[in-house]
Amino acid sequence: MRFKLYVLLGILVMLSGCTTAPIEPSAADIASLQSAGVADDTNVIVIVETEQAANQLAVNAARGGYQLTKKTVLSGLKLIVMDFERPKGISGTVAVSDMKKMEPSAVAAVDAFYSVQTNTETTISDARHYAADMIHWPQKGCPAHRKVGMIDGTIDAEAFASDLINARSFTKNLDDNTAHATAIASLLIGPGRLRETELYGAAVIANNQPGAGLQEVVNALNWMLEENVSIVNISLAGPYNSVLERVIDAAVARGMVIIAAAGNDGANSQPLYPAAFNNVIAVTAIDAAQEIYAEAVQGQHIDFAAPGVDVFVDTSNRYLSGTSIAAPFVTALIASDARLNNEAKVKEVREHVARAAIDLGGTGHDPVFGAGLVRQSGSCTP
Repeated sequence: MRFKLYVLLGILVMLSGCTTAPIEPSAADIASLQSAGVADDTNVIVIVETEQAANQLAVNAARGGYQLTKKTVLSGLKLIVMDFERPKGISGTVAVSDMKKMEPSAVAAVDAFYSVQTNTETTISDARHYAADMIHWPQKGCPAHRKVGMIDGTIDAEAFASDLINARSFTKNLDDNTAHATAIASLLIGPGRLRETELYGAAVIANNQPGAGLQEVVNALNWMLEENVSIVNISLAGPYNSVLERVIDAAVARGMVIIAAAGNDGANSQPLYPAAFNNVIAVTAIDAAQEIYAEAVQGQHIDFAAPGVDVFVDTSNRYLSGTSIAAPFVTALIASDARLNNEAKVKEVREHVARAAIDLGGTGHDPVFGAGLVRQSGSCTP
């Protein structure tokens, strides 16, 4: 079974270290993750860069009692991922250490679970489209100037024009609950949103699961690179993981800009990932009064705030809240900005968006709102 243990939405993960320079969890951290149900309790996942390193690791690991269950060449990322079943009695901590001893160039980690970051559905009846007005988004929408991708669940393609969705599944038991992913897709390419774009939707959530495993996320990012998708929206959040960090570093180095939901575990939560990685744009949620979403994760890694509380989603005729509802507004804004071409790096994108943002909270960047509320600054011609 792919996951013997899994977490509920927005599980609080306690990790040590600075939020802007994450370190690999200690033995106590990993034990805590496993007891909390975050990590798969049977395997260890390893990333290497060359076929030679992969072959040597496979030989050494077999001698140590590790069984290679899967090896995948990630052509987009230029990496190789290997999944080993651990020998009976070997903890995740020991397995990670063993892999690094066997192949010093390898990055190894226990598996992890990343959950969607949408919580509340409400039934208010006014200010249906406050979100677009708040960020000065044109009523007729904006054309996209970059290929856009999203990593989430299964999208109901029938809710959109048939030629807009390029979907691919990365899980065997496809999720038959399309509500969350369809809502995110609607906020990206629905009526009045991004126009003239094809959305690449990676379904990584298995049926009856509230989130995805590490390998599904890794494979989705690799596919996006293979398809030359340069901006990716991620609705998932979970624990620090060195394999995920290595993969995101590789994706960003190849020109990808990643926007991720900050997480809904509350102000006292430790940072959640991938949003907390330095080269990922972390988005928090605010309401119509520009107040912070009560459940939003806070920290110095927060980059921007966007509408994410009681946002009306046309395709589902519902109001939704959460940091994953806020993230697509930032993704769409970046994708629609003609001044940001495909060569723009994350640092340049972050600085460009910050110049038009409305400062909220404390003066300058702060751990609640980041650089402030994003605004469409006139780069879009409706």
